[in-house]
Amino acid sequence: MPFFSIVIPTYNRAEKLKGTIHSVLEQTYTDFELLVMDDGSTDQTEKMVSSFSDYRIRYDWVPNSGGPATPRNRGIDVGSAPWISFLDADDMWYPTRLSDVAEAISRNPESDV
Repeated sequence: MPFFSIVIPTYNRAEKLKGTIHSVLEQTYTDFELLVMDDGSTDQTEKMVSSFSDYRIRYDWVPNSGGPATPRNRGIDVGSAPWISFLDADDMWYPTRLSDVAEAISRNPESDV
């Protein structure tokens, strides 16, 4: 079981999402699963996501719900890690983001954020 489930809700963001996924795959902390929760995209999102050959990436498409809450909640439901981390499809992380959070969690085991 991974330590983090990273949930990315997306809708027609194929070009921006590519950089977002790269920023996750370049993390120095690698114990994660990446859940791309597609909310009915009609662009090339699925094709772009499948161009990554990383076993930690899971892609899920359902018809559009009208907002990011539904795909975020789907990601929570299918995630297998004890810690959930949200990332928007047009954002990127610094390479040490997950390691910094994992370290903070280990220093503060009573945390439940």
